[in-house]
Amino acid sequence: MLTSLFSFIITKKTILIALSILFIVDSEAEVYYVSSSQGNDSNNGLSIQSPFKSIEKLNNMQFNAGDTIYFKSGDYWEGMFWIKGSGSYTNPIVIDVYGGNIRPIINGFGYQASILIFNDQHIYINNLELYNSFSHLDSIGTTTISAETPNIFLNGPNNSWTNVYTACEIGDGNNGAQQIFSINVTNLPPQGANYRIARTVANQNWYFSPAQPLSLGPNTITVNSVNFDRTVKFQFSSGAVEFDAISLNGQNMYGGSAKKLTGFGGEENSWGSGKNVRFGIKVVASTQDLENFSFNNLYIHDIYPTPTLNSNIHKGYGIKLESQSDINSGLFNTISNIRLINTTITETGHYGFWIKSLGLIGIDSVKNNQIIVENCVFEHTGGSGFVPNKSENVLVQNCIFNHTGSSLDNRMWKRGSGMWPFDCKDVIAQHNKFMNAHGPMDSYGSHIDYGNENVVFQYNYSYNNEGGFAEILGDNINCGYRYNISVNDGYREDPNGIPWDKKGKIFWVSNFCGQNPIRCPNVGTFIYNNTVFVNDTLNPEIYFWPNIGDIYVYNNLIVVGQHGETIPTLIENDFNELYISNNLFYDSTRINLDNDLKNNAIYADPLLFNTVSVGVNNPQLYKTQNNSPAIGNGFLINGSNDSTNYLEHNGGLDYFGNSVSHNSPSNIGAYNGFGTVDILSQNVGDLKISPSVTNNYVNISIQNFTGPIQTEIYTLGGELADIQKGNKLSFEKLKSAVYFCVVVYQEKKKTIKIIKL
Repeated sequence: MLTSLFSFIITKKTILIALSILFIVDSEAEVYYVSSSQGNDSNNGLSIQSPFKSIEKLNNMQFNAGDTIYFKSGDYWEGMFWIKGSGSYTNPIVIDVYGGNIRPIINGFGYQASILIFNDQHIYINNLELYNSFSHLDSIGTTTISAETPNIFLNGPNNSWTNVYTACEIGDGNNGAQQIFSINVTNLPPQGANYRIARTVANQNWYFSPAQPLSLGPNTITVNSVNFDRTVKFQFSSGAVEFDAISLNGQNMYGGSAKKLTGFGGEENSWGSGKNVRFGIKVVASTQDLENFSFNNLYIHDIYPTPTLNSNIHKGYGIKLESQSDINSGLFNTISNIRLINTTITETGHYGFWIKSLGLIGIDSVKNNQIIVENCVFEHTGGSGFVPNKSENVLVQNCIFNHTGSSLDNRMWKRGSGMWPFDCKDVIAQHNKFMNAHGPMDSYGSHIDYGNENVVFQYNYSYNNEGGFAEILGDNINCGYRYNISVNDGYREDPNGIPWDKKGKIFWVSNFCGQNPIRCPNVGTFIYNNTVFVNDTLNPEIYFWPNIGDIYVYNNLIVVGQHGETIPTLIENDFNELYISNNLFYDSTRINLDNDLKNNAIYADPLLFNTVSVGVNNPQLYKTQNNSPAIGNGFLINGSNDSTNYLEHNGGLDYFGNSVSHNSPSNIGAYNGFGTVDILSQNVGDLKISPSVTNNYVNISIQNFTGPIQTEIYTLGGELADIQKGNKLSFEKLKSAVYFCVVVYQEKKKTIKIIKL
């Protein structure tokens, strides 16, 4: 429902406040404490003084509405926490921290997830650190008996005897002493497991004892002493043995909680995704609709498949929400009311955050609903940062997507746009930064995949993305980009030199919908009021396929460096309805403009504050100065009262928060102000600086102001070099270069340019 998206966005804070008011703890709810450093599973877990110790203890519990599970700050656990039980809207189950501000750590340790939620709901998870890259699995993916003690057990000699514990070896000084090995078995595989003794005799030949079954509970294996030196080993037929204690000759070699969870130690199971796939958090809806999940202030990192096999590489996901449906049996499941807030997800084999629906091929009306992703960081993900699939009412804002499609680790997918919605409806992505995406395909700052309706990317900053700035595939309705700033996107070169194929692009619109050779034109594609800067070293394309439907390209400001290769453009207008007008191109001599792009075009210097040919990583410098030909020369986008009709309703604001009129033409580009004074001059209003060229100090004076001053000093590349306070800036420790200084005083910000000799 289109209107619900915007009412949802506008009122989301109110909703959250209302929920907090309704958050009344049930009188029967319990508060549990867990500490790996101070706890004991024989405790009742109901106080700080008597906490539980292990995740295994929690995995054997059923939680109720209003229950809270507190993990001790700074403590560490290995294994998968399977949260069993559901809360309610007014009384969710809450996972959080106690005793400090250091996040507790759950290392999934090669189990399929650090946290699993399976057909339960109303669960809030806060303030945890999760990772899952080390493994209790052997090199071929078998759960080993040595899971808990990887330095004790070795790989077995053959498929019949898979695990070996060495008690003594010839030459180590044991001289044939008696060997007593004890193991306390807590669980066995369905087929059971055997052990045997492998030892050398007097002539150093091997003797193997007959196989004997392991039993639940204590198992003691004794090898009598001899009068010669020898090797003694204990061999086991299965790695799927769960135990919590091991000793040799009375010396404790391992004592702790069993780590293996039956059916989840890397094996196939009903919630699936494959034997070697790993997750930070996995939520599964397979028997019913699920709702009301909050993930807040999490640090999720190093999620990689284990073991690392060529067939498995890249299969690691920070968070995956998976709804499973069966149209043949009339089972339609969704996951709704999801909030991911203040969370960092980094170094994953593939996606950072993935919402996926299974079993709904051909069904468009069933979608996951009401999803907020806010103030999050997705960095060095092997694939894309956030991928919503079959979802509606999605809001993504104030997030940073940096180095998606990363190749930092060989286990990464090495390809990915910052964000891409697929088969979604009513999606707003705004006030985000999309930077440094990598990969041989796609890998745009953001892109709109196929089968979407009402998707807008607005007020975003896109920088140095290999694939390009704006990618739109087919079968979309009312989708596009407006009021964004793109700087140096699209530097990828086609590896095969094929024109219009994989080379980086400024704008790319196609009708691809995943069904070759079937093509799916779009309805109401829009690209308007974006500011694009391309430096001298890049020549990304502009390419519109034939049969892409109707497309509206208005008021875009495209500035390219005056040197370098020509920017190629191609509009294949077969079966297309093109509405292209009032775009500004500068320097147009470096752009090979397709005739369709020339309609009412302007070819003049827009007078950006960025005067550096390489481009500066700072969106403030892509405003226009006074007397810019971009001011007031845009195409009028007006009229509709439907705020989701992006072609007829311009949103009312530009990238910088300036108003955009519904009755008079806007500026060209993402800035709709009236033009400002040159912020690179050395006399900016009441602010004066001297000298502007220095090898040590710069003095700042502000007319009729004696209060505090803070200055942020940036490199040409937009990197923060220093922060200083006061009227005197020191450049002594900075390299010789050009710097932009943002002077902050009296709730004002003014920027000056300083040259350090």
